Amino acid sequence: MPTPLPSHRKPRRRPPGGWVTGPRESSAWRAGLAGTIIVHLLLMWLAPRMGGAFRHGELALRPDDAPRVQEFDIEIATLPPPPPDTYVDANPDAPDNPPDETDKFSDRNQQLAQEVAAEELGDMPSTEGEDDIESTSIVSGDDAAPTPPAVLIPPAPDATATDEAPEELPALAQDPLSGFEAISGEAEEGIGTNVVELPENPQADIDEPIEGVTDPEQASETGRGIYYRPNPDRPAPRPNLARSQTKPAIFSNRVTGTDNIGVVAHEALRTTFGDYFARMLEVIRLGWSHDIRSKIERRLGFPLDGSRVLVWFTLHQDGTVTIDKVEGNAGPLWNGVAVEAVAAPARLSDGYGEWEQEMVTILGDQTPIRLAFYYQ
Repeated sequence: MPTPLPSHRKPRRRPPGGWVTGPRESSAWRAGLAGTIIVHLLLMWLAPRMGGAFRHGELALRPDDAPRVQEFDIEIATLPPPPPDTYVDANPDAPDNPPDETDKFSDRNQQLAQEVAAEELGDMPSTEGEDDIESTSIVSGDDAAPTPPAVLIPPAPDATATDEAPEELPALAQDPLSGFEAISGEAEEGIGTNVVELPENPQADIDEPIEGVTDPEQASETGRGIYYRPNPDRPAPRPNLARSQTKPAIFSNRVTGTDNIGVVAHEALRTTFGDYFARMLEVIRLGWSHDIRSKIERRLGFPLDGSRVLVWFTLHQDGTVTIDKVEGNAGPLWNGVAVEAVAAPARLSDGYGEWEQEMVTILGDQTPIRLAFYYQ
């Protein structure tokens, strides 16, 4: 009979108090099962409440601990349109008419118009000029003195306001035209002479002389004859053909225009910096023209006809400038004349003048500018 192999299992040691028998093992199993059931029931009862709290971002289970939701009233406003950024020369004789919308500014409110409608539409009036010149000028003059304001004649006193009748003005003295004396020689084909003696107060459509005053301003309206005297009951500006002061300018050759018929004008909005730039450009132009005349009179030379100088500079809010760049084909002397026209006024005590707050709000503390000087 084979000998059994020795077993390596060690015999179980008896715990103190002896082995646990069947009744104690049975009660522990039942207690564990009951605890598991109770925990599952509690989870099933709490699950809906905890899920709702987590969905609303609440970490506490009690309503009193939940944070209050803060409400905000948000109102979205439309942004204002950007300010116009292109300066144009306005026509001083065009009526003041603010445009509805434009990207151009000047020292006057104007709406785009021209005397004859253009076939091709654009954003500036049609002008005939040079092809290689960039100019916004639409009118040109000779620096004539501006027309003084017309003086309106005050209305005549109301006769019904007083008991006295208005004084009747005398008639204007008038004399009928006399005939003429024909002086001729004996030859039928000779040249004769007509002698006419003009009266002191000639009038063609009367037969008898009329006595009165010789000054037409002192005569009544009904008796003034061929003389004009304004009616004091209808004040009117004094008639004249003079127009506003306009500076000499050159035009660009621009075919496109507008179909609005009227006095030629840009679509431009008057702004505070439009007024400022107009004054600044006039100072630059006058200084440039004076320097040109001075150098020609001193026989320093003549600028090349058709030459151009471009000056880039920065205008600061205190009225000073910084020259940034210069390009030109007029030669060193005349390029320098253009630069000096910009820089010289800025070296004065107040420069071109300190900006108003509106300019600072829109432009900041400085703005870049490019000017073109044309020698024609």
